[in-house]
Amino acid sequence: MNRPMYFMMCTALMMSPCFLPRGDRRYATLPVLLGAAGLLASIIADLASTSGLTGFVPSHDMSEAVADPGNHFEPTLILE
Repeated sequence: MNRPMYFMMCTALMMSPCFLPRGDRRYATLPVLLGAAGLLASIIADLASTSGLTGFVPSHDMSEAVADPGNHFEPTLILE
């Protein structure tokens, strides 16, 4: 888990305007936005990993269609 490291880095980015003089704070919006986006991405990634979401599991019909693609496109009604 790298969450504490990401939390500290994103918090430092979000607090960067506090360490700048008043005249230069208008240029600090990009680090604040990057810090907020990084913190949100870290939280979402952590929630996704702990929720036990599994990967994509194809259904039996889908695996049959991939194994024999010609079988599913044949007409069922044969006219003689």
